[in-house]
This record gives sequence, C-alpha cells and structure tokens, in this order.
Amino acid sequence: MNAWDLSLLHQINAAWSHPVLDWLMPALSAIEAWLPLIIAAVLITAWRGGKRARIMLLCLGIAIGLGDGVISNTLKKTIGRVRPRDALADITIRDLGTASPAFMRLFEKPVVKPSEPNGATTGKSFPSSHTVNMFAAATVIACFYRRVGLFMYLLAAAVGYSRIYCGAHWPSDIPPSMAMGVLVGLGVVLISRRFLRQT
Repeated sequence: MNAWDLSLLHQINAAWSHPVLDWLMPALSAIEAWLPLIIAAVLITAWRGGKRARIMLLCLGIAIGLGDGVISNTLKKTIGRVRPRDALADITIRDLGTASPAFMRLFEKPVVKPSEPNGATTGKSFPSSHTVNMFAAATVIACFYRRVGLFMYLLAAAVGYSRIYCGAHWPSDIPPSMAMGVLVGLGVVLISRRFLRQT
C-alpha cells in the first residue's frame, strides 16, 4: 500500500469519526437493510413511470448484474487484495447491530470495535462492489432522469466514503470502483438505446 493510502485511511477511519457517522456510514453500507424501500421504489416506478421508467429499470438490473456479478466478483477473485480490517490492527470496524428482518438493523445501536487482523494475505477489497453498483445505478438513472441522477451520484459518493469509514476498503479502492460503475452504466444505456432503435 502507498503511504498516502494508509494516511488517508487513518484520517477517515479514526480522525474524522463522529458518533452520528458511526450510525450513518454503516447504514449507507447496509444495502440489505434498505431492501424493502428499494423494492417498493422499483414497483412504484414500474407501475407509474411508463415505458421510459421501465426501460430504465431494465438497464438498472443489467448494469448492477454486470457490475456486481461479473466485473466486481471476477476482479475480487483475481486481484485478491486484503481488506484494511483484516490487514491492520489499528482499524476501527463499524457496522449496524444485528436484527431480523434486516431493515430492523437500522434501529439497533451501531457496533464499533477494533480490528483483529487474521493474517490474511488475500481478500476482497478491490474493487468495492458497493461503489461499483451505486455508481452504475446513478449513471443509468442520470441518463434517463438527470436531476434524480445527480442526487444518486451524491448518494453513491457517500456510500463509497462509508466503505472506508467502516474499515472495509482502502481509499485507493474507491476511485477505480467509481469509474467502473460509470462505465458499466453508460455502456448498458448506450447499447440498450442502440438496440431499441433497431427494433
């Protein structure tokens, strides 16, 4: 790792911490906790949004499937970069408390604990799937609905930051993951539009 990578990690993970962020950052990372709201938003959009919205949702599904299931998964296995929390002893791990169903985790006291390095030499730190997926989604949405897309880019950036704050990723994992997400989102939208023009 580079000296700047380690220094910025310690700044975000330790020096710039706050009790409010100890809940907010893990909450942003816990996609599964927001799943009921996401499903409701998708159903309402598909029902009320018309053809344009349904095409956007199709592009969203394809982009996230490619970004998460193909690109991120393949690169994680190929590169095998160890996560900060598994490599260093002075990292603070932050997560939501456990609860069932998953959305109830948002109402639990966050878990804040020191890392316990396990001696791992490989891991799944690069790329950040959360960041790839969020930027792919933001790009797709921005191509169809610019104002909503701008909000989604801000949310995606916050999710990327949260992965560093929670000790799950190195700062250098995030910018390439952002770029991958944008490229995947743009690629899916451009190909889908070309296909639709030909049909």
